[in-house]
Amino acid sequence: QRGSVVRADGTPMVGVYVTGWIKRGPTGVIGTNKPDAVETVNRMREDLAQNRVFRPTDPTASGADELVRSRRPDHVSYADWRKLDALEIANGKPNRPRVKFTAVDEMLNALRK
Repeated sequence: QRGSVVRADGTPMVGVYVTGWIKRGPTGVIGTNKPDAVETVNRMREDLAQNRVFRPTDPTASGADELVRSRRPDHVSYADWRKLDALEIANGKPNRPRVKFTAVDEMLNALRK
């Protein structure tokens, strides 16, 4: 609703917002995203003015990492992404600078090796 992610009962999730395709589906062009972004940012500003803000118990980077790991043990970190990037480049050929992974399982298996 206006950029806020809502629960099944219609109540907004505090601090969770969307814009672009995830908000309206895979339609439009870059220019279509601009009004979406404006609407979402306006919603964020309204929430901030009403003190409806997400307050994590541990707002540090390590706290965020711990939260993500607890909820998504199979997440891909920035370090993991760098490994995948290097593997894609290593799998490249003379006329093809990289061979991209195309499935999540493929990526996760490559990281486990």
